[in-house]
Amino acid sequence: MTSPPRILPLLFLAVLIGVCNQGAAASSKAGGAGADLVWTPGWREGPSMLTPRSGAAAIETGGVIHVIGGVDGKDFLRSGEYARINPDGSLTQWRPGPALNVERGFFSVARHGNHVYAVGGGRGAYGKILLDSVERAEIRPDGTLGEWSLEQSRLNTKRRCTKLAVLGNHIYVFGGFGGILLDSVERAEIWPDGTLGEWEVLLDSMNLPRYIQGVKAVGGRVYVIGGHDKERGVGIPDIEWSREDAEGWLEPWRTAEPLRTGRYGLATALHGGYLYALGGLDGAAYLDSIEKSRINADGGLSKWEPTTALPSRREGFNALAVNDRLYIIGGTNLDGYKRSVEYATFNEKGDIGYWATPAEAAAQRAELSRREARRRTLPNEAVIIRHIRTSGYSYLVVKRDDGLSAWLAAPVTDLPAGTRIRFPDGVIMRNFYSKELKHNFPAIMFVGETRAVTPKEQ
Repeated sequence: MTSPPRILPLLFLAVLIGVCNQGAAASSKAGGAGADLVWTPGWREGPSMLTPRSGAAAIETGGVIHVIGGVDGKDFLRSGEYARINPDGSLTQWRPGPALNVERGFFSVARHGNHVYAVGGGRGAYGKILLDSVERAEIRPDGTLGEWSLEQSRLNTKRRCTKLAVLGNHIYVFGGFGGILLDSVERAEIWPDGTLGEWEVLLDSMNLPRYIQGVKAVGGRVYVIGGHDKERGVGIPDIEWSREDAEGWLEPWRTAEPLRTGRYGLATALHGGYLYALGGLDGAAYLDSIEKSRINADGGLSKWEPTTALPSRREGFNALAVNDRLYIIGGTNLDGYKRSVEYATFNEKGDIGYWATPAEAAAQRAELSRREARRRTLPNEAVIIRHIRTSGYSYLVVKRDDGLSAWLAAPVTDLPAGTRIRFPDGVIMRNFYSKELKHNFPAIMFVGETRAVTPKEQ
C-alpha cells in the first residue's frame, strides 16, 4: 500500500515511578527534597531500544520486559531484546535476547506457566508471506528467555496481525488477515511440558472480522477491541467478549460498550479494573488519544472516557502494565519507526501520569502547550476543487497556488468546493483502491485534518 523503504505503516496497519501509593493524596513530601509532589498527566522517557520496531510483540516475565521481532522500517526481524525493571520502576539498558527461528512481524506472544509462545505473523516483502508457525521459549529463573524452538503444531489458517489470549489451559488466536479479514478463532491445548496440541478451529466465530485489533484476557474473560473496517478503510469502535463455559468452550460472543473513537493498530492494557485502548489509527490519522473503561462485575464495560494522551501519535506499538506502571514501546508514525520507550503510573482514578515536583510539573505543562501549538500549525494550503463524501472519508481534489493538483482522503467534512483549506503532511498511498467509490487512485494522500482558512488568515 506504500512504497519502500517503509513497510505498510498505515494499513499494517511507560512511567515515572509511583513514588506514592495508588491511593495517596495528590501531594506529598519528596524524600529529602523538601518539595511537594503533584500529580502530573504525562510520561517519562526510558532507555531506547537497540533497534526501531513496529509490529513487534512484547511481554513481561519475572520483572523483565522482552520485545521480539517486528519491522525496523526495512526488514522483518528475528532479533529480540530485553530490559529489567528496576525496583523504582525505571528500566535498565536494553540487551540482545534470543533470536526467533523465523523473522516475523505483526504477531503476538502469550505466556502460560514457564513458557512464552509466538504465533503467526508475516514476513517477506511487505509482509505478504503469511505464517502459520508457532515458536516456544522457556522462561529462565532470572526472567530471561531460553532459545526459541519451533512447535510441531501449526495453525490451520496462516494469519498476520492475529492476537492471542490464554484461558485455562488453552491458547487462543483471534482474527487477523489470512488473505481476507478473519472472524475465526483457533485454539490449542497446552500440555504439562509446555508443548501444544493440535490447533482446532472453533465453530462459533466472532461477531465481526477483526484485523489489527486489541485483545485482552481479564479474569477468565477475553475482550476483542476495535480493528480495521476494510470496506471503509477506517477504525471500528466495536467491542465483544466471551469466556470459557463449564465444558471448556467459548460462550457465544457478547457486545460491550464501544470505544469513543474507532481505531486499529492500537495497543491495549489492563490495570486496576480498567481496560485501556491506546493510540492506533482512526483511518486517515495516527492517534495519540487514550481511553479507559471500567470492567463491570457482569463482564460489561462502562462508557469509555479519555485520559492522558500518548507523547506522540503512533500505531504498531506495545503497551505493558506491570504492577503500577505502564510502559509504551516502539511503534511508527509519519516521523518513522521508533526505538523510544516511555513510562508512567496511575492515580486512584485510573488516569495516567506521574508524581512530580512543581518545577517538573510546570515544565510538562509548557511542553504540552508547545505540542498543541505545533498541532494547530498546518503547513499545507490549497483550494478544494472537488469534494466526494463517503461514510468513511471526504475525498478531495485540491489545487495549490502553484497550480499543482492532488487527491486527499480526509476525515468526513462539509467543506464545499471553493474553500481554501490548510492540512498536515500525510501518508501517500499509491495504487489505492476505494471499495466505497469503486475507484483506483494512482496516488492519494491520507491526512488527519482539514481546516478552512479564515478571512483573517488569508
